[in-house]
Amino acid sequence: MSDLDGDDGVDCDAIEEQAIAWFLNLRAREPGADTSDLDAWLDQSADHRRAYERARHHFEASEILKSSVRHGKKKPLHSRTFFLGLGIAAAFALAIALGATFTSNQHLRTAINEEAAPARMRAPRHQIRTVALADGSDLTLDAASQIEVAMTSRERRIRLLEGKARIAVSADPRPFIVEAGSGELTANAASFDVDMAADGQIEVAVLSGEVELRRLLRPAVLERAAPKMQAGQSYGYLASDFTPIAVGQDDTDRRDWPNGWTEYHSAPLSEVIADANRYARQPIELDEPPLGNLLVSGRFHITDSDRFAERIASLFGLAAVHRQGAIHLRKR
Repeated sequence: MSDLDGDDGVDCDAIEEQAIAWFLNLRAREPGADTSDLDAWLDQSADHRRAYERARHHFEASEILKSSVRHGKKKPLHSRTFFLGLGIAAAFALAIALGATFTSNQHLRTAINEEAAPARMRAPRHQIRTVALADGSDLTLDAASQIEVAMTSRERRIRLLEGKARIAVSADPRPFIVEAGSGELTANAASFDVDMAADGQIEVAVLSGEVELRRLLRPAVLERAAPKMQAGQSYGYLASDFTPIAVGQDDTDRRDWPNGWTEYHSAPLSEVIADANRYARQPIELDEPPLGNLLVSGRFHITDSDRFAERIASLFGLAAVHRQGAIHLRKR
């Protein structure tokens, strides 16, 4: 059992999101509004009740900080402004809480108040999410990725917390800044990917326009101007060490990943399956380890696990068997 699981093996990460969504939803309702839907959700389990109390305590403590002389304005933040300022996170989490489903290419228009506190947003496990920001920029989050978004009158800023994002930046007088580990990207009217791997490796790939990549925390000395990355260029660096190096093109074309497609050229089957399992609700497993050495070429819709497994089985004359919550590939 992981530290994200509750007493009964439930996904506490998802429950925490649902609890935040319910709390924000309740704050936005008129006084005296019916709360039977919330009560029903709370009655489903003790995990729900504990998560809701944590959300209530967290946000009430945040308002105390914002209203203190030391930490901010004396006037407490109005609940409706607070709700809108966290619009992205609430929209995603409330959709989960109410059982709503979205297709991978569905856009959610989100308005963030000027000068609002950063709003955190994440894509759930196994699913890609695309969000249209209020400034006209489009943001696509890979499965299990997370960001913070802050829009002010001076700048547009995103911080990548984990995972991968594609950002199509709209033209605007304000700079669009993306923080990723030890690096900072600045762009306007550009499209690029930022990928933060679990081991701290970060890769930036520009699809169109220009992107300036530089150290997030710059020393108080004269520093050479950062070169601007052009379309087709990729650079990599570590989350803890900003020493960017050019990254050459490999044999895997991931440019269409926001739509769930990846093109492989003589890639080991084990690596291809690892990519597909990022989105699989039923993991794909090889019953014979040597099968992982088979070389795969072709364009695959890896977010559709069943069809992907069937196609791999057809290509190599394998059998795809659903067993014990997984899709097993084995020799016939």
